[in-house]
Amino acid sequence: MSAFKTMNYGPLGEAVEAAMPYTEADPIGVHAALLAQFSSAISRTVTTDKGRPVVLWTVLAGRSSIGRKGYAYGTSRQILNGGVGRYVSARTVSGIASGPALVDLLFTLEMETLGTEGGIDGRALIVEEEWATILKRAKKCPTFSPLLRTAWDGKTISNKTKDGTQEVSRPLLGLHAHITPGEWAKYVSASEALGGSFNRILPVTVERSKRLSYSANTTAPASRKLVEAYRWACAEQRVMELTKAAEDRFDQLRDEIEERLITLPESISCYLERSEEQVVRVAAVLTAAEMKTRVSKRALEAAWAFVQYSMASAEKLVRDAATASSGTRIGKTLEESIVDALTRFGGKATSTQVLRVLGTRANAAGLKAAVDGMDQVKTWSEKTTPGRGAPTTYYELVAQDAAETDAASQQRDESKPALQVVPVRPRRKAPARRRTAAVAAEQPQLELA
Repeated sequence: MSAFKTMNYGPLGEAVEAAMPYTEADPIGVHAALLAQFSSAISRTVTTDKGRPVVLWTVLAGRSSIGRKGYAYGTSRQILNGGVGRYVSARTVSGIASGPALVDLLFTLEMETLGTEGGIDGRALIVEEEWATILKRAKKCPTFSPLLRTAWDGKTISNKTKDGTQEVSRPLLGLHAHITPGEWAKYVSASEALGGSFNRILPVTVERSKRLSYSANTTAPASRKLVEAYRWACAEQRVMELTKAAEDRFDQLRDEIEERLITLPESISCYLERSEEQVVRVAAVLTAAEMKTRVSKRALEAAWAFVQYSMASAEKLVRDAATASSGTRIGKTLEESIVDALTRFGGKATSTQVLRVLGTRANAAGLKAAVDGMDQVKTWSEKTTPGRGAPTTYYELVAQDAAETDAASQQRDESKPALQVVPVRPRRKAPARRRTAAVAAEQPQLELA
């Protein structure tokens, strides 16, 4: 739960927290599945102030059985039992693997609701618990990936049929899928990633959070707050706007994300190029769950924590896939990146400065753990300003020869025999002429062990 704490916010976070005693799923996996479903449910009436959709596409990546991907999705469905759950049940589809099928799905939904009291409603949610099968089939259709990208952007998609042209001016498409890391390496095409097909998706690596007994209660409580938020969101058009504090923080995040992308090879950065907008979308969905239209800085920070985790997941999946296929790694190790970050600041920097350069590569705990194993970096903490604030952690590069000398000195010290105090048994009283020598003999002696 420690990683989830940073992204736990509002009714969505509360619902995940309340569900955890009843499931073996990863809390971040449950959170990702909830975000995909709830964002799809409110996508018809909720947009950002830039006119962009708020829908989120998430993919759980974990090993079969161990990842508990199905548990995460099942738990999220229990949480949404009620109003949102009815929408999900009615509009969930699977098996869409071609461009024409995608357009036909959304076009048909619009036609079926044309003239109804609620108006046109083309919302759909694709759920693929065997996503690798779809990726394999989709390779045969040259229009599927481009149309999928356009749908995420909320722009018009169309398809020509023998009866005419099917056109959807405002696609309302949600997506949630599952895949194993091995399948990711096999079916997530690098060429399609470079074209932007996968930077609209938020991958999340997951693993089992715990093991429950056979007789344990595994029914997670439904969230009444999310039912109320769904009704509120659908009642009228809602435009999500950032507060001034959130806008200022977002401008900082853009710089952090850009710096991170610059340090990564294109084979990885191409998966992360929509991270800025993903942060806004996640924050908008978290805020809508509160039944508010003003996105706070806190909501933005929680959204950033989730997107950061997804960015790190994407990087891990791509690096692991490259290593598995070629036996070579992509880019620099975390330790090498830490040295580069310190070099950028002249050899010495605060923890905050280093983390800003590392981006999604590590959090404060991960940075400390990495530095603990690096002889060329020393660390300490000190108070920079008076008051009750926490001390600042510093990292500094140590000259390699000095580091080697310290290591060698430590090794020599460890190789020396330890000194022990060996008591000497008391002797009989010596004659007066030998008293001085006897007294000395009665003192404890230092011997080599």
